[in-house]
Formats: sequence, C-alpha cells, structure tokens
Amino acid sequence: MNKYLLALICLPFAALSQQADTAQKSLKKDSSIVLNTVHINHKKPMLKRKADRLVFNVDQTPLQNLNGWDILKNTPNVVMKNDQLSVQGSTQIVITINDKRTLMSQEQLKQLLENTDGNSIDAVEVITNPPARYDAQGGAVLNIKMKQNQLAGYKGRLSGRYHQSIYAKGRIGLMQSLNLKKWQLSGDYNFVSGDYVRKNFDVVTFAEDRTRWESDMVRKTKSHAQHAYNFSAQYSMDTTQHIQFGFDGSHNPAAIGNYNVPTNIYNTLTNQVESSYQTLNDRHQSYGGMNAYLAYDKTFGAHKLTWSNVYSNNHHREGQDVTTYFRFINQPPGNDRFASQNLQLINLYASQVDYRLDRQKLSVESGAKYSFVSTQSDMNFFASDKQELVPDPARSNAFTYRENILAMYASVNYQWEKWEAKAGLRSETTLIKTISGNPFIANRTSTTNLFPTLYLMHKFAEHQQFGFSYGKRINRPNYNFLNPSKSYHNYYAYFQGDATLKPTTIHNFSTSYTLKDWNFEVYYSHRKNPSMEISVQNPETFETVYNYTNIEKSNNLGANLSKSLSVAKQLRVNFYAMCEYNDDYFVGVDKALYKNKNFFYHGNISSQITLDKAKTWDLHMSYVYNSRSIQGSFNITSSQNTNIVLNKKLFSKKFEAGLVINDIFKTDNSIVSAKYANQNQYFTDYRDTQYFMINLKYNFGNQKVTDAKTRTKTAEQNRM
Repeated sequence: MNKYLLALICLPFAALSQQADTAQKSLKKDSSIVLNTVHINHKKPMLKRKADRLVFNVDQTPLQNLNGWDILKNTPNVVMKNDQLSVQGSTQIVITINDKRTLMSQEQLKQLLENTDGNSIDAVEVITNPPARYDAQGGAVLNIKMKQNQLAGYKGRLSGRYHQSIYAKGRIGLMQSLNLKKWQLSGDYNFVSGDYVRKNFDVVTFAEDRTRWESDMVRKTKSHAQHAYNFSAQYSMDTTQHIQFGFDGSHNPAAIGNYNVPTNIYNTLTNQVESSYQTLNDRHQSYGGMNAYLAYDKTFGAHKLTWSNVYSNNHHREGQDVTTYFRFINQPPGNDRFASQNLQLINLYASQVDYRLDRQKLSVESGAKYSFVSTQSDMNFFASDKQELVPDPARSNAFTYRENILAMYASVNYQWEKWEAKAGLRSETTLIKTISGNPFIANRTSTTNLFPTLYLMHKFAEHQQFGFSYGKRINRPNYNFLNPSKSYHNYYAYFQGDATLKPTTIHNFSTSYTLKDWNFEVYYSHRKNPSMEISVQNPETFETVYNYTNIEKSNNLGANLSKSLSVAKQLRVNFYAMCEYNDDYFVGVDKALYKNKNFFYHGNISSQITLDKAKTWDLHMSYVYNSRSIQGSFNITSSQNTNIVLNKKLFSKKFEAGLVINDIFKTDNSIVSAKYANQNQYFTDYRDTQYFMINLKYNFGNQKVTDAKTRTKTAEQNRM
C-alpha cells in the first residue's frame, strides 16, 4: 500500500516534468520572465493584528526547524497546559490546516503535526472569535497556513530528521511541486519510525480504608512504520475559474506497547507496604484517516462564488490483553486476566456554497453548508474463566452516533475613514441521534442556534489601532466522549464517556490595542456546561473512574502583552506575557457545588540572531514559563521549558542543517492533583520532552523565489 501511495504522489510529477522543462526552456526566450532569478529579501512582520485574528508568521525564521506541534506551542496566545493546547484559558479549540479540518483524535493530530516539517508552514492564525463563515464548533480556531509554490517550474525538498530523547526516532520525507501554465501540483510523503515514552506516577489515598495506592507506570510504545501523505492540485480554466482537488492522510499500522505496572498499597498509619499487585498490559493499536476535497470557484467582476465538498474517514483499532497478579494482605496470591477489542469508524461528508462581494469599502459574505457525520464504536470485552478468555456481553457494547448540521451565514465588512466594522450571524440546525446497546441509551435531539459575531477596529495613526470583538460559540462533545462503554486501563481503572453530554455554550469578549510592535489585549470568556475529564475514586471498589462529563460553568478574565522588536540589525527579540483569572464550578461526588479558582501566569521570551552577514547562520533561543493552573477539580503545578534552535545554510542555501535542543533542564513536567470531599489523588506526568534533534534538508529545482501563500480552502466540520 505504501508503494502505491508514494507512486500515486510522484507519478504526476514524473509524467509532467519533461513538459515543465520544455515550458521553462521556451520561457527563457521571453525576457519578461526574469523573476525566476530574483531573490526576495523582504520579511513579513512576525506578528500582525487583523480585525478578527492574530497572524504569527514563521516563514524564513529558525522556528521552521521545529515540527508543526512545537511551532503551535511557540505561537503567541497559545499555551500548553498538561500537554493540552489552550487559547485564552480554554482547551476547547479547533485546529485546522489551510482552513480544513481532519478527522483525528487529539493524539493522532499531535502525531501528525509532530511529523510535519516546519519548513512547510507559512504562518499560524490565532482566531479567538472566528467569523460567521467558520463553523460555530469550538471556542477558538488555530489555522495552520501551509506554503504552496505558485511559480512556473519544478522544485522539491528531500529532508531527514534524527530525534533523540529517551529513545530514538527518525523521519525521512520528500516534497515535490510542479507548476505549469494552468496546473499547480504538489505532494509530499513522510515516513516516521520511533519509540514513544510517557511516564506517570499515580497516588490514590483512601482515607476510610487508611491505604495509599502508588503505581509507577512507564508506557513505551513502539511505532516503527508511520506514514503521512498529501497531494493537492489546482487547475485554472481561465483567470476567473479554478478547480481544486486533493487528498491527505496518515496511517499507522502498528503501535505496540508492553506495559509493566507495579502497584504498592501502603498503610497510611505505618507507611509500610501491606499489599501489592502487578499489571502486565500488551496493547496493539492501528489507526489512520484520509481526507479528500473538491472545490470550484468562479469570479464575476466584484462577485465570487465558491462550491466546496469534503469527505473524511478515520479508523482506530485497539486491542489489549491485561494480566494482573495480586498479593493482598490476608489473602492467598492470585491472578486474573481480561482482554478487549475496540473499533471506531468515523465518516464525514460536507458541502458548502459561499458567495462574496468586494467593493472599495464594502464586502459581503454569505453561504450555506450541510454536513453529515456517522460514527460506529464497537467494544468487545473478554473475561477469564481460569482457563481461557471468553466473551463477556455484560461489559461489551456497540455505540452509534449520527449528526446532521444545516448552517447558513451572512456577514458584512465596511471601512470608512479610520474605522473598520464587521458583523455576522450564523444559524446552525443540528439533528443528533445516539444509540448505545449496553447500557441501553437512545437519544434524539434537534436544536437551532444563532451565533452572532462583531468586530470593530479604529486606526488612530499608521501604526496605532484599537479593536473590539464579540463572538458566541458552541463546543459539541467529541464523539468518543459520548460513548458510555467502560474502557478498562487495568483491573482498578477505566474510562467511561457520557451519552447525555451537553454542548458547551461560549461567549467571548476581547479588546485589543496595537502600537507599532506592541500588542495589548484584554479578554473575558464565559462557558456554560463545559465538558472535561474528571477522575473519581470509589472507596467501595477501590476503582478510579475517568469520566468525561459536564461541569456547571467556567470563567476566564485575562490580559496579555506581546512585543517583537529589533535590538540590532541581526538580533530580534519576541516577548509574550499573559495573566488570567480562572474559575471552574463543578459538582463533586458528594453532590456539593465546588469552586476551583486560580490566577494563572504565562511568559514566553525568545530571540532570533543572525550570526553572519551572509545570513546563513541563524540562532533561536526561547524560554517558556507556566504557573500553577486548574482544570475542573484538578490542580496542575507550574512548568518551564528552555530550548535552542541552530540552523546553517550551505551550498548557495540549497542544503540546510539544523540542531534543536528542547527542555534543556528537564522542567517541562507537571503534578496533577485533586483533593476534596473523600477524593485525594495526584499523579506526576512526564511526556519525554527533553531531546535533541538534527534536521537535514536538501532543496532542488527552482528555489530562488520565496513560496507564495496558499490559497484559502474550504473548512470541514469535525470533532474527535
């Protein structure tokens, strides 16, 4: 399959490369095509404030030696809390690539971005109040804008990466781009292999039983054949009509983990071990997904019409075989065994029509969209009868989810003198149907919601402006969090979703002030029925249940400051600081209402240094600090990260070598705890963040002019 994918991506280039060479030879006769030998040295400002978003440009910076995930973590307004991205205090965000969503879980999306070459990324857009043309799903949108070459001719890049943390990882990739008079083709393929580690030390105290349960877990997963691919094409029928089509996806056929987790049970009075058990978990996962799109646009003078279609699918299989050996006080030694097989299939189709009118001071947008999502989740549980594993229907389940959304929107943007105003309204009618076999739950809901947006910006002078924005959003539960099946991690812990989860309603307010390179922002967010993972310990069974559930409400009030300045001709310093007040209201196991509140501080300072006059040596250094934070009933300790990126260009800048050293002092880890009523637990979490990485890139073909920005594509509806 991999050979066919690689051939499918490469064949169009091989078939048309000779035609491209002929075209280039004929173009050389035309003296007007001299741009192919021009070097463009202009650099865009690293931070640019627009009426509805903040644009973080990473093109031609040392940050391109990082992968896509690390670039997101270094983006202003984006904060990493316990390995979760958050924007203005909210983790309910949507990540898109060229305004296009993909059907991936958070872990799959993280792996895709970790395997994405930073050199392919042009900018990251932080959209805290997305306009009406965007789906209302999610509190904010992070849009990764990929680069696309729009010059006649052929270019390519062969790249490799060696990544050394606790264990080694490697990546090799090939990118190709071929542009003719009417055709633009691009494709890339990446192969990744490595071992991944996550370390947890869990402590649960049962006060009534006077015991403390300590588990030391090291999860090493071997993933030696990961594939990521992308192909895109654009055909220009004439200067007013364009057709775009393409596909992208990833496939991981085997992620294998063999976990050995010892648990000691202490008497809290004597602090001595009185019991223990050991869990052996053999786990095998395979997952992947594919996204395909087709779009047509037509321009009629000041009018533009676009019709876009998207199809996505995703599959995830997971099997585990768990054996537990018990050595409990006053009981003979024993063992037990269980196994489970999980399968999740998701399919999505969306079709959208957009209309845009552009006048000198006025622009109008309107459109309609229909999307359909279906997901099927089957969980088969097998218990031990002391001789072999047999099916256990009581703990098996089949869960189906169907969702239809019909959306319409309209927005108006008007500019006069030094003012700019934009207002929009989006309507979404949602029909959801869920069926669970065990426990039996059948829900059917139909709702219609309106989502207004408003932006106002005033320019006092050329480099001074003030802005205000408001947006109402919704966050519908992720599909797997609606599944009420019990997914066991070990004999005493399991995860369970909630088929009756309510969507989260979000109100975002923001004011901003920009003075040259200074950006100030004050914001407030109110969320009703936010959903998150809550762990609950049961003193009667000694089980820890991880539930994804709604809490009552949450508020965030904060302010941030960012500054990018040139200290010298070859030295640029970037500074971002944030302070916010958070409170989460949740109902505890004792049915009482609790308020968890906190002041959170975040700082990110980085410098970019050009070490030589030829601009072939670049150095990037950064330091990130996160103070204590909260998430529902959890308290999360502070963390820090210091990293260095060094890049060298050789052989007329066709060859690049980069070195990345991340988490130099191994301080990017946290302790997560919850203590209220009869709940008393905490765990340390380390995700193998200390590493060094060597990047090698060879650029061939026409590399003399910088890449042009990718043309905006259709947005897709997705939640996973």
